[in-house]
Amino acid sequence: MKSYKSNFIRAIFFCSLLISTSCMDSWTEMNINPNQPSVVPATTIFGSGMTVMAGQLFGERIGIYYAGTWSGQLAAIGAGDYEFRVDINNGQWDNLYRAMAYFADARRHAFREGNSNLAAVALIMKAYTAHQVSDMWGDIPYSEAFRLQDEDILNPRFDTHKEVYTHILNELEEAQALLSPSGPAIGEGDFLYRGDIMKWRKFANSIRLRVAMRMSLVEPAAAAQVLGQIFGNPSSFPIFETNADNAYLWWPGIATNNLEPWRARLGVPTNKQDQYRTNHDLIDPMSNLNDPRLPVYADKNLNGFFNGYRMGIGQTGFPLNNNQNVSHIGNRFGYDDRGFSPFMHAAQVWFIRAEALERGLISGGNAREAYEQGIRVSMQENGISTEATNAYLLEPEVAWGGGTSTNLEKIRMQNWLSLYKQSVEAWAEVRRTDVPKLVNVSNDYAMSHNRPPFKMAYPANEIAFNESFPFDRVVEVDIFYGKQLWWDTRQGVF
Repeated sequence: MKSYKSNFIRAIFFCSLLISTSCMDSWTEMNINPNQPSVVPATTIFGSGMTVMAGQLFGERIGIYYAGTWSGQLAAIGAGDYEFRVDINNGQWDNLYRAMAYFADARRHAFREGNSNLAAVALIMKAYTAHQVSDMWGDIPYSEAFRLQDEDILNPRFDTHKEVYTHILNELEEAQALLSPSGPAIGEGDFLYRGDIMKWRKFANSIRLRVAMRMSLVEPAAAAQVLGQIFGNPSSFPIFETNADNAYLWWPGIATNNLEPWRARLGVPTNKQDQYRTNHDLIDPMSNLNDPRLPVYADKNLNGFFNGYRMGIGQTGFPLNNNQNVSHIGNRFGYDDRGFSPFMHAAQVWFIRAEALERGLISGGNAREAYEQGIRVSMQENGISTEATNAYLLEPEVAWGGGTSTNLEKIRMQNWLSLYKQSVEAWAEVRRTDVPKLVNVSNDYAMSHNRPPFKMAYPANEIAFNESFPFDRVVEVDIFYGKQLWWDTRQGVF
């Protein structure tokens, strides 16, 4: 039997061959040689999509610099500003759409091969990627995207953010129903679960919970229907419960292009000098809460204490913002050759359950129990002992009903803390809830904005070449901020 590691490298090889292909191109056409006909297996296409998506979404620019900074968890010392570069912005969009195109093509090929399980997981990953992309950009091409080959659609229209969410929820429900343990094997391209159908079903339903909670402040009835359906029927809709369910892609770490993406940028743990560090808005509350995850998330600085980079007016001249004083990212998250790209984890599902119960979106459970279980699961993932976890649960601003914060605020804070390295998700949660309240805006924007950016700017290539670009409804406030997304109901933010 071939090893998982060799399968991963093999898929990355195929990915490197195909990476330059437009997201509109047909895999079938690309792989036809009139002198030596061949077809790329659907599982290889699927694996290529996984590596492209993970490398972009959880890579340096989105994972650390952009969404990482805007989430309040990370920052770049010596700069700390929100940098806009046309080529990088184009590349982020293009690579994520390329990944979705791979998943769409993998699904078509899987059906041709008679592999319904592979077709289902390809649909799950396309929907997952669309959720992340729409939470970064808002309205995006989706329902008409990836249909050049079958329907000759060259300029797909932009669906509204709400429409994208409707498609995602429907696709995930369809996919989880299609999965069958007695069906065909997914194949070597499954780098997440290596063919474990039950875990794929749990992933699909857990993503639906995430999507439903994200929209719950603007569409509470629709959100409650999804949350109730899934939480109320675990046999039909299994979900994440323990860290064994986590959707993490673990990198082989045996060659430069197979290193975990953060490690590839940050360097080796014995010589930490990179500009990417932790943010004050992460370090400060963890310090105040005596959070035992803090030494896992970050290192003490060269002066022996934890300190994150402070955003705001005069930030580049602030003494505690220099190289010596700002804490590096911890080894588990940033300096492991065989580290992980975290698509989703079980702790968040427990926090979603807790919030749904606390807000009355579902019934038949105990919000406190779900909240405390979310903390326990997150602590277990980070190697924290039961004794330390029990002590943490007694901290006044952690303890249910304790301190000055409401229980709902506690749920949201603990969810955000657990999302370290899931930068797009953490950024989305602070935009949804304003917990924590990130008022320390980068120096260049502090005079005109009171929160980090609302969305990413549309790429120049999409504006220039997609004739369906919705100029009538897309008006960017400035190069970064844009308008609040559909589910962002905060008042008084700009």
